[in-house]
Amino acid sequence: MTCDEFRQLLGDHLGGELVVEVRESFETHRVECENCEFYLESYTHTVKITRKLPKCGPLPSAVEARLREVLKDHLHGSG
Repeated sequence: MTCDEFRQLLGDHLGGELVVEVRESFETHRVECENCEFYLESYTHTVKITRKLPKCGPLPSAVEARLREVLKDHLHGSG
């Protein structure tokens, strides 16, 4: 598994949605890759914090579109 593949599976991992074979590969990579271990810890912590934030309604559509664009570029960029 590559680091990019690992990052793409983070959401499924946190949701408990990885099939056994993929989960085993994910865990092997996590143990062997110090950077991805840190990334997973940081990602997990961020999700926990944001879930505690108060809901303030939907984002304005222009803000949501820009945020999605930036996140897409970040998550699918090189690394």
